Amino acid sequence: MDDPWQDPSAFLHIHSVLARRINGGEYPAGAKLPTETEIAGEFGCGPGVAAQALRALQRDGLARKVLWKGYFSYGPIDHAS
Repeated sequence: MDDPWQDPSAFLHIHSVLARRINGGEYPAGAKLPTETEIAGEFGCGPGVAAQALRALQRDGLARKVLWKGYFSYGPIDHAS
């Protein structure tokens, strides 16, 4: 397995980076997140891996998908409340 992006956990790295960006304020609430194609270009992965990372952000409550428009940030999670 020479290609690291074939690793099933590759999306976890992308998810982690995007989650840090959301929680760090780079993508405030309502901000449009990068598209699958943009993520694939940045991380050198396939669009399927990028889509998996975006779905994981949605599952974790960090993003929401708007049909035909893409994924949007819910903003940083407030761990104080």
